[in-house]
Amino acid sequence: MARPSKRERFKIENFRNASGNISYRVTGYRPDGERIRKNFRYKADAIEYRARLEKECEGGKFDRHLTRTKLTAEQIADAETALSHNPNRSLTEQVLELQTLSERVAKVSEVGLENAVAFFEKHYRPEISSIGIHRAAELFLTSRVGRSTQTVDYYRKCLQLLYQSNPNKNVHAFTTREIAAVLTAYEHIGSQRTYRRGLNAFFNWAVRARYCLENPCDHLEALPRQKRNVVILQLDEVRQLLRAAQSYHEGELAASIAILLFAGLRPSELADLKATDIRTGNLIIYGGKMEGKIKRRVPIVPPLKAWLDQYPFTGVPKNWYKKMGTLKNAVQPTEWVSDILRHTSISYQIERDEDIGKVATRNGTSDSMIMLHYRDVVENPQDVTAYWSLSPDVVEKVTLTGSLPAPQSVKWPDDKELAKLVFEKPLTRLAKDLGVSDNAIRKRCIKRNIKLHKNGHLKL
Repeated sequence: MARPSKRERFKIENFRNASGNISYRVTGYRPDGERIRKNFRYKADAIEYRARLEKECEGGKFDRHLTRTKLTAEQIADAETALSHNPNRSLTEQVLELQTLSERVAKVSEVGLENAVAFFEKHYRPEISSIGIHRAAELFLTSRVGRSTQTVDYYRKCLQLLYQSNPNKNVHAFTTREIAAVLTAYEHIGSQRTYRRGLNAFFNWAVRARYCLENPCDHLEALPRQKRNVVILQLDEVRQLLRAAQSYHEGELAASIAILLFAGLRPSELADLKATDIRTGNLIIYGGKMEGKIKRRVPIVPPLKAWLDQYPFTGVPKNWYKKMGTLKNAVQPTEWVSDILRHTSISYQIERDEDIGKVATRNGTSDSMIMLHYRDVVENPQDVTAYWSLSPDVVEKVTLTGSLPAPQSVKWPDDKELAKLVFEKPLTRLAKDLGVSDNAIRKRCIKRNIKLHKNGHLKL
């Protein structure tokens, strides 16, 4: 039995137009009687149009349209697969993005996009917290628990270089180039090194606190080594300083200055030194800027022992720097720099012992520092012997070139009355009555062999 022919509403007719080219015409009628008559240059377009019309007339929707393409069936299948993985983006966008990323990686290195992604996955860190430099500086200074006031002030001065122009700038936004620009504003290499050390400590803290991913100071160029000429006191200036300390406030500063000159302590180590740290034959040093890093014994040499016997050390006197300024004005040295007493001591130690390792160990420094700064600083070798014989008795014969403030006239009670008063009243109240400091009372009692109350107002 023959298959019934399918009724077609629309036909395709080919004809030759006036230009001589073959065209294809779709003709027919819609169910509502509308006549269709449309020409096409290509037969494929005419077939597609007729199929669409047939579908519409049958009441269905034509959701796929025939399109001319140069792609092979395999390429079309690949395109469909790629779009199925990311249907919200066109295939062109995906290809261009991948190509751009590959080109960016190629400009930086030859590792390739896959290796670049692998490196990112290995080194990626969680998102850092955004914080302004001024606020971060406050938190950093608060975290410096146990540091001296001088050290905290140093850090504050360093951080002011960062937030004085823009206190709201985020910590992670600072670059190595910006840090270098801040530091190179100072011509002196020593100043650059000083501020760089403080900024490096801050950014290391910021990395640990997750305020930035890396320390921009790590990528700064190394500063050139700087050989500084150490400034020391001349022998006559040392004599003058000891004599001034002996005469000022009944020798209140004598023990401290003798320790700096004959033991080579740092001022910060002297500030932390206690009377109990002075043992038989040695000073036990474990404080100051070296706290927690090193503990050492410094031998008490004969001149230092003589000073401590006559002026027992009970701690650094109050208003130390102000009183030191008074002594400096009395001595009038040619030069005066920070740590000049320590520099003087080490310079004379190396000339006396001629043992770099021993001197470095006693003074809590390195052999290289001794070689770089302290060798051959003392000009006259004969001064070395004289320096290490400066006992209180020798210094008493020295005449001061400058002058000290006139001592306050204090009407002291006799020794018997004073011994009675120190047991009856607290030293602070007695000092107020006499118009002196409690330290002055203590020194007078020690000098005159007057016993103080062991469990009361002052312990010895």
